[in-house]
Formats: sequence, structure tokens, C-alpha cells
Amino acid sequence: MKIRNYVVVVLLIASAYAAEPQSDKQQILSLEDDWVRALKTHDRKVLDQIVGRDFTFIEPDGTIKNRDQYLADRSSDSYENESFENTDLEIKVFGKSALASGLAHITERRSGKTYRFSVRWKEMWLKDTGKWQVVASQATPVNPNWDSSFMINE
Repeated sequence: MKIRNYVVVVLLIASAYAAEPQSDKQQILSLEDDWVRALKTHDRKVLDQIVGRDFTFIEPDGTIKNRDQYLADRSSDSYENESFENTDLEIKVFGKSALASGLAHITERRSGKTYRFSVRWKEMWLKDTGKWQVVASQATPVNPNWDSSFMINE
């Protein structure tokens, strides 16, 4: 009898933890991971779910891309991500909005050349009908000696 009661209590506790919804911060961190995987695999469907309809992106060279331009570029086969690692992730939630920031270390191949660079990024996320989407993002170069083609050397 005691064993059966013990098993019931353990199962109830386990189910309570399993049913506990992710916090907003955890949801955004999970979406950040999904975003990186989608960039590596050029998964337009996943990118389309993460990127909000009014999304704008500021490239490291200052170019501004709207949602359609960003999705077309990031889901094309014009480049290959050899590695993409986010570090220093911070998420600050303010009700139905959040700021996310981090440092991305990226190695990619474009037109037969390998580029290695790091960018510090900042994103604005909004929660609408219970779903988080990114609506703005900016990537700023952090390494003055990087070998990317859009670095201006004077």
C-alpha cells in the first residue's frame, strides 16, 4: 500500500513539472535556437514562423532589409553556414515585448570563399496571440580584423 501511494505521488509530481509551461524567457531562448538551426539549414518555413510580418534587419554594413528580403537571403543556397554559435545570450521581458542580445560567432562559405566573423546583435520580440516573433534585429561587427567582404578597409 505504501509503495502504491509513493508511486502515485511521484507520478503526480512528475506530471505537474511536465505540464509547467515555459517562461517567456525560455520560449525566446528556444526560438533563438530554432532560428540558428533554420539559418544553418536554410529552412524558410521555420524562419517564416519566427520572423514577424513587420520585421526589419540591419546588416553589419548598415544595409536595411525588410522581411521579404531577409527571408529570401537567409533561405537561399547562396551561402553555407559551416558554424554558427550564439554566446552571451540575454533576454529581458517587458510584458508582451522583449529585448534579446548576444554574440554570434559565424563561419560561412559564399562564392567559394570562407568568411569568419563575430557580430553582437540586438533583437526586439513581440508576443501576439500567445506567440513570440522577432520584429527587429541589428548585427554589429565586433572584430576589426575579420575577413568578411563587407568590411571597409581604408
